[in-house]
Amino acid sequence: MSKIEASEDTMIAESAAKRRRTRGPKQQQQEQQQEEGEAEEAEEEEAGQSSEEGASLDAAIPLANWHRQGALLGDCLVGNGVLLWELVGIVDGYCGKAFEGSTQLTTGHISSVCDTGNGHLASSSYGKKDVLIWDLSKGGECVQTLTGHTSSVSSVCAMGDGRLASGSSDRTIRIWDLTKGGECVQTLTGHTSSVWSVCAMGDGRLASGCADNTIRIWDLDKGGECVQTLTGHTRGVLSVCAIGDGRLASGSDDKTVRIWDLSKGGECVQTLTGHTSDVWSVCAMGDGRLVASGSYDDTIRIWDLSNGGECVQTLTGHSRGVLSVCAMGDGRLASGSYDRTIRIWDLSKVGECVQTLTGHTDYVNSVCAMGDGRLASGSSDSTIRIWW
Repeated sequence: MSKIEASEDTMIAESAAKRRRTRGPKQQQQEQQQEEGEAEEAEEEEAGQSSEEGASLDAAIPLANWHRQGALLGDCLVGNGVLLWELVGIVDGYCGKAFEGSTQLTTGHISSVCDTGNGHLASSSYGKKDVLIWDLSKGGECVQTLTGHTSSVSSVCAMGDGRLASGSSDRTIRIWDLTKGGECVQTLTGHTSSVWSVCAMGDGRLASGCADNTIRIWDLDKGGECVQTLTGHTRGVLSVCAIGDGRLASGSDDKTVRIWDLSKGGECVQTLTGHTSDVWSVCAMGDGRLVASGSYDDTIRIWDLSNGGECVQTLTGHSRGVLSVCAMGDGRLASGSYDRTIRIWDLSKVGECVQTLTGHTDYVNSVCAMGDGRLASGSSDSTIRIWW
């Protein structure tokens, strides 16, 4: 079953169903029952853990002494519709900030996060039409709400020049100028179904992956004209990323990763096979010689494009599907999973998992390296967490 156009009220259900599409009817029913049971258990565990952890922290560290570099740790600040917790004690990683939106801001599952520069972060949510801009220097205050999409926003990416792109199930891409108060300066139309992924190409061009099985290349300096339409995937395109030198990688429901050369008219120059389920996320590593892909088959694969697209490493450890991957530099890779964890992998150590970050209570849909050594993660628990 391919992805279909979804209304705001059905987007979350569509997302869950999309992850189950490779299962048979009986397996789907069992998995859905398992998810519902896990959600109930998670709520019970969270309630119990909150009570126990709160008591132990209060006993160990008086609230007045919870300070680190001028920040109040453990306090819950309420303001501008944002709840800000600064937590300690996260396993194998320090979670400095967790931002949770109030009812009127981010009640939907966080679908995408990206670093917009200058200590700001953008986020989108399944089931929500708005894009939110957060200022980390102001304790995670939401400083801009970008409105205009008419249905759920699946993906956001920074263009690097003060502009931000967003892709939506309303079949459009919007370009926002954050230097002009978040004004929508372009609306790109042409896709015939939900836009699942957007990425900046670095030269004024933008790539978008869609449930209509195509990738479109847009030239923002030419009024947002669609200059290329790339076809070849046999099912929806879930992720696109720029590799460099005019090349693009894409991951699809058809279980493949494709490499496209825009300088050759958008020709597909490599098709990488090996995953046994949907490829949810792709990212370039280092100089673009390597591409990482995360799949619903619970694995991450590392492909060497200079060696015919050979799969040189398969990273295992997540207990459920991998929804997002991002390069962190120095040969490290971060991944977010359906199993509610984030893992950090060191490719120089033969893909060893060197850290497992826990704290999210639902699927981790998006991970983003922030350029200053920190990592942002967005989850279906309606929170964004910052790790360092």
